[in-house]
Amino acid sequence: MSAFLPVRIAFMNLQTTTAISSVAEARAAMNGEWKNKNLHSYRQALRLLEEAQAGTCRQSVAFAAFVKAARDQYMVVSDQPSEALKRLDVLARSIYAQDRQLPRSV
Repeated sequence: MSAFLPVRIAFMNLQTTTAISSVAEARAAMNGEWKNKNLHSYRQALRLLEEAQAGTCRQSVAFAAFVKAARDQYMVVSDQPSEALKRLDVLARSIYAQDRQLPRSV
């Protein structure tokens, strides 16, 4: 299972999109065709991803920086959960709501 919900991004040179759901995949994606590799958010994401791989930065922080860099360059196609995950969320909420109901007295 991946560490993060997949984010679909489209590179400049590809007609297809790529799903990124881990720090390793995000770091590899930084080598792809980006619009502007000199943008501050790109450089910061690259630094944080490298630090996360080295263990000196939280992975969630590095992944969030990657998503921000991709959004800044309008590369994010979709970061919405899949239909299956939406259904699972609805199911989990209904189970949680049932557990939260007060017990009925007799």
